[in-house]
Amino acid sequence: MEIIKSLDQLKIAQKTAVALGNFDGIHIGHREIFRAALEAAEERGLQSLCFTFSNHPFNFILRREDSDPDAVKLICTEEEKIELIEGMGFDILVNVPFDEYIMTMQAHDFFEEIVKNKLNAGFVSVGFNYTYGARATGRPNTLRRECEDAGMGVSVHDAVIVDGDVVSSTLIREMIATGNMEKTAQLLGRPYSFSGTVRHGKKLGSRMGIPTINIPAPARQMLPPNGVYFSRIHIDGKEYNSVSNIGHNPTVNDDSRIKTIETNIFDYDDDAYGKEVTVCFDHFSRGERKFRNKEELFAQIARDCENALNYRKK
Repeated sequence: MEIIKSLDQLKIAQKTAVALGNFDGIHIGHREIFRAALEAAEERGLQSLCFTFSNHPFNFILRREDSDPDAVKLICTEEEKIELIEGMGFDILVNVPFDEYIMTMQAHDFFEEIVKNKLNAGFVSVGFNYTYGARATGRPNTLRRECEDAGMGVSVHDAVIVDGDVVSSTLIREMIATGNMEKTAQLLGRPYSFSGTVRHGKKLGSRMGIPTINIPAPARQMLPPNGVYFSRIHIDGKEYNSVSNIGHNPTVNDDSRIKTIETNIFDYDDDAYGKEVTVCFDHFSRGERKFRNKEELFAQIARDCENALNYRKK
């Protein structure tokens, strides 16, 4: 997949079928938009192209830095977003910053300059709530008229409904914030996960015969509540069942500023230090608590592991 990161580099020679959107999180609703563009590309002999932003437009509009606690947190990292889009089968990804130039473009100018000229679109696929242009004046009906006038095919997708709820990034953030990892996975079409490089931790689980690894809690990605989760971890292309704690480990850590993801891995006897791993969160088990001593903590870790094994047997 070709990746283009700047509008200045953007000039596509061959006609394209384009999926347009912010695609924050790449959830099951977004995948319907992708499928329409990919199917149109195959049927019409076009290149498939996804156009999206490398930053969150709301953070740029509101002038919020990534470190700002009020900034919109990512549902997936930029690296994961690229990997997911490539996995869908697109030929080209245009992943450009949302900036002053794009923010202030009139809707018609955005269509003419970017969609029609730079992307060379022959077909466009968007969601029911897609907006574009300054102050979001461009809407799906506006885009439909523009496409028809330009002789382009267009597909506007209805909302995807799950259990009576419209699938959206906002709803997914609500589910993550409440620790509802099952509903989060249902809306995303995959488990919610974090990736990172393993670093040395306190190895508390290792004293019980269960290998324990730590990765830093990502600053830009949305974190579920502190606590213990039944999880799975991917190391060197293999998956292992595990129990993970998000938080500060208050029983053994006096620094409340340090938040980590500590994972106890079942049936693993290798050294993961320095390796890139991905931890998938399947179920929230309990909140984080401070124990009176390490013996109480070890006893609870043993119960957490037993509960996780029983959860997998269901």
